[in-house]
This record gives sequence, structure tokens and C-alpha cells, in this order.
Amino acid sequence: MTTDSTARHEQSGPHGMGRRAFLKTAALWTGLGALTVFEPRRTWAGPDRPMNVVFFLVDDMGWMDSTVYGSRYYETPNMERLARMSTRFMNAYVTPLCTATRAGIITGQYPGRLHITGASGHVPVPPGPLMAESGPPHQEIIGPRCQGFLPLEEYTLGNALQDAGYRTGFIGKWHLGHDPQYWPEHQGFDINIGGGRWPGPPSYFSPYRIDNLPDGPEGEYITDRLTDEGVRFIRESKDQPFFLNFWQYAIHAPYQGKIKYQEYFEEKQDPRGAQHNAVMGAMIKSLDESLGRLMDTLEEEGLMDNTIIIFTSDDGGNMYDRTARDGTNLGAWAPEGRMPTNNAPLRGGKGSVYEGGIRVPAMIYWPGVADEEAVSHELVNCIDYYPTLLDMLGIEPHPDTILDGVSIVPALQGEPLERDTIFGHFPHGPQAVPCQMASWVRQGDWKLIRFYVQDENFPDRLELYNLREDIGELYNLAATMPDKAAELEALLDEHLEEIGALVPFVNPNYDPNALTECDGWRPSGDAALERGDGTLIINSIGGDPFIHRRGDMPPVEEPFRVRFRARSDSEGEGMLFWAVETAPNFGPHQRIEFPMHHDDAWHEYAIDVTPAAPLIALRLDPSTAPGRIEIDWIRVE
Repeated sequence: MTTDSTARHEQSGPHGMGRRAFLKTAALWTGLGALTVFEPRRTWAGPDRPMNVVFFLVDDMGWMDSTVYGSRYYETPNMERLARMSTRFMNAYVTPLCTATRAGIITGQYPGRLHITGASGHVPVPPGPLMAESGPPHQEIIGPRCQGFLPLEEYTLGNALQDAGYRTGFIGKWHLGHDPQYWPEHQGFDINIGGGRWPGPPSYFSPYRIDNLPDGPEGEYITDRLTDEGVRFIRESKDQPFFLNFWQYAIHAPYQGKIKYQEYFEEKQDPRGAQHNAVMGAMIKSLDESLGRLMDTLEEEGLMDNTIIIFTSDDGGNMYDRTARDGTNLGAWAPEGRMPTNNAPLRGGKGSVYEGGIRVPAMIYWPGVADEEAVSHELVNCIDYYPTLLDMLGIEPHPDTILDGVSIVPALQGEPLERDTIFGHFPHGPQAVPCQMASWVRQGDWKLIRFYVQDENFPDRLELYNLREDIGELYNLAATMPDKAAELEALLDEHLEEIGALVPFVNPNYDPNALTECDGWRPSGDAALERGDGTLIINSIGGDPFIHRRGDMPPVEEPFRVRFRARSDSEGEGMLFWAVETAPNFGPHQRIEFPMHHDDAWHEYAIDVTPAAPLIALRLDPSTAPGRIEIDWIRVE
């Protein structure tokens, strides 16, 4: 089993030499009459010109976050407008986090095959394998790291349409690689505006601080600005077939809406008593306006009848963050805050393998072909959009491209799909929600979840639900229907083996008596703690070793200095992260790198920090390699 997508492709025909290099070489040999090469089949839909494509992807929009799917708090008239023209899917699935879903959409492959199974497209790729052979003794289960970038060898949906003669544009959130070499302009898109490593915009209001999205006038709203860019792309491309991959940053954190809209939603009550966050109401209103403006532009340019529109989300609505009334993020589970949204009647939300985390809105408009104002209950997966678009446009798949998805064209015409089973693999435990680390399968009305860790939140290894009768996943039937559970688990095992998924396993070094905390500091999965003679010892296995402390920090909001004394025989640069009330998660914007000495001698270090709000957490990354780091003391001054 490989642990690196790149390694797989190096052994798979033309991808091993790079897609572009292969095409050039193949063309040369074709000229000599020695080889017949693949070229897309251009049997275009429509009598005059190929169909255009607009793929409108929302970030973190839950199944119940529009009036189309039942919200009575949010206001989405343009989504209703699209629904009247489209087929609306009631069982559309994605992964619980954004990077994985985006990889599935753009490649047509299960994220587990790519080993892109989480949300790490915004961080540098650490050295070492994706799956360790063992871990520190406090860690019971070994899980894989998520590959944080889309390898350039993948033949993306952008590549396929670009090679078929389309002008391809990417606008918005990419999140498929920290380094620019993995950004859209290298993955099949002629134009890239705003697409890079950012999981959410540093600010929804200009200045944005995004490298490839120049700041607009102060106070300009990023949802509007990206829409301006989308409108411009459509108008500039109207005389040729185009593919606009329009992936909005909305409605991901930070939670920032237009004040006039927030004030309106503060006065509004949800008759269901479920949704009540005025900031989210404002953000969704701006998002809906964005969709309306793109549709208006298509109509004004006479392109609406010749353009396919796909509208969907990358994961379920966020139910773990908490915001103040003005949208300030108070962190996960803050008792005084409001949830950004509510996915009821679905259980859970973003980061969860329950329906609230993986079932999302999805509408497809295919003028003159797909049924209008139709509702489909067929199972749809994010990996299906790639083969579906190729089928719609009459483009043959590249013969060396793996497509796990299927064309859902039959469902768009009211016919059942031959496939009735889909899968998901999420072998991670995000910090913001209770550990999931699970795989799942849905076949017909039945859904089985297998958890790799049992704890107070997930005491059962298997959970089985009949979603037709129990959409809220309240009644686990695994114990009362063991034969059905075993049947579905066998399908899941076969699938994971077929795609070469990295599956969690029991750590051979596990010691239930090992330290999981020492003087308030907790270790990462690549580090173990022990007490020395008045010191704290970090034993690193390499990868991403660190210690972190949260909840008992001095609430300083003026500049402060972190000082510590340590000795190390490891390697690599050191990093200090901090988190504050308004930005409660560790990230690249709250990080300072500093040189660490690894000569096994004592050294003192001092790092000056200027926080933007009261301090709530610290994280110290002393190295990036195996070794022993001993810390005498740490002070905040």
C-alpha cells in the first residue's frame, strides 16, 4: 500500500512523466505515425456551440441552510429561482471537511484513494510518511496524516475541459495546497483569482490579505468582489465555451456579514426555533445575491440557455464554533455564544460523519435536457460531478484517469442510477469536535458507520441506521440487526482495500498509563511526555511534534514575551503558535518561527508576541525530527 499519491502515479503510465510532458511526447510520436494518442471527443451538446459550465461551490453550507431545503430563517430567493429551473437532490453527499471534498470534485476520485481525507490544504507539508508505524505511548490508535496538496499528476476536471477547448477560470477558495506550485493555474485553469492555501479569508472586508486577490476599496465585501470577478470572466468569455469554477469563501469563518443585513436578521425569528445567528443570516443573504448576479449576467449575455450550473456545498453547516452577536468567534462550544447554524433534523455538522456533516444541498441546471423543478432521491457523491460533466458535454474520459464517480445523467432525467452504494473515509479527529475517526457506507436507506476509537462520545464500534425511518440517526440498530451490520461492514472493507485507503490501527507502543498531560501541557500525536528531574521531557518521533496548553492562559492582550529554557538533540526550526479570543484556532497568521539549538546543551529562548485580542492558548513546536527535548521552564511575561 502506498502512502503517497505521487508515488502511485509515478508507476502509472503517462502520469509518471507529467501530464503536459506526456501530451507533447505523444503528439510528436503521432506525427511520426507510431502511436494513436487520446484526444477528447467533441460531440457538443446544442446546435451552435458547446455548453458552458458554472460550478458554484459554497463553503460550509448545511443541508437546511436555504429556503429551498426548508429553512424558515435564512432568505434565499435566488436559490429558489435556480431550484425552479433545476433538479434538486435530497441525498447529495460529501466529506466532513473541505480539502477532501474539493479533491473529490476536481478529480472524480474518492478522497481516500488520494489520501486527501481531511482539511490540511492550508499548512506546509511536514516531512515523513502519511502513516506512521507506531506512535507515542499515550496514543491508542494510529491514524494517517492528510495529504495536504493535490499532486500535479492528477488529470483534473479543469485539465479535461481545458484540453477540450474550454477557457477555464478559477475564482475563490482552492485549499488544495499550501505552496503556489499546487494552485489552480497549475491544475488546469487559465485564470486563478483568489485561489490558494487559505481555508477562509483573513477578512471578508478589504483589505483581504490574499496574495492573488488585490485589495479593493476599504470595506469592500469579498463575496461581492468574487462575484464581480465571476461576472467579468463570463463577459470576457462569452464568445467561446467556458468553465467557471466559482468556489466562494462564504460562509466559512471568520463570521463577518454586512451590518445592515445583520440588523435585519437580529429582528427575525425562526418559526422552527432552530436557526438564529444573524451574522450567518447576513452572510447567506450576500451569498444568495452572488448566485443571482451570476445568473443575471448569463441572461443578459444570452448564455443562460447554453450553460450548465451546478450548485452545492463542500461540507455540512458548522455547529461547533460559537459566535457573539456581532459574529466574533468565541471558539468551539463557548456556552455564551451562538452556533453559526443548525442542521436539524440532521444530526451533527461539519467535521462529523453523521448526516449533518456530510449531506448537503445540490442542484443541477441543464437547460433543455434535465427535468426542471424536479426532486431526486438518488444517492449522489461529490466524486460524481466530474464524470457527469464529461457525459453532459460529450467528452470522453482520459483513458489513464481513474474515475470512482459515476455519471448521474440518468437521475437528471428522472431515471434511477445503477449504483446504490456510496462510501466515506474520515480517519481523523478534528480538534474542534469530539473525535470521529470513522468510515461509513450508505446503501439504499441503510447507513453503517465504523468508529476506530471508542470513548464516552462514541461507545459503539458500529452504528447502523435506517435513514428513511430515522433521518436524525437516533436509533442505532447494529446490535439488533447484526447480520445487516456485518453485510455492510464487509462492503466497507472491500471498498477501503480497493482504493488503498490508509486505515487507523492500534498503536503497538500504547500504554494506558502514559502521560496525556503534564502541568497543563498536552502532546501532539508525534510526541510523548515524561517528567524529568524538575523538567518536562518531550520525546519526538518526528513529523509534527508539539505541546499545547489552553484554557488557563493569562488573558493578556498587550504585547508579551514567551521565554523558556530547553536542550535538544533533535533537528529543525522551532515555532510558537498562539490563539486569542477572536481567533481561537492555531494557524499561520498567529505563528512565529525561531531557530532552535539541537546540540544537547541548555539554551534560553525569548519570542515576542503582539496579540490581536486576549490570549487563550499557546503551542510550542520545538523540532521537526525524532529526538528528545527537555524543558526546564516556560514563562509568559
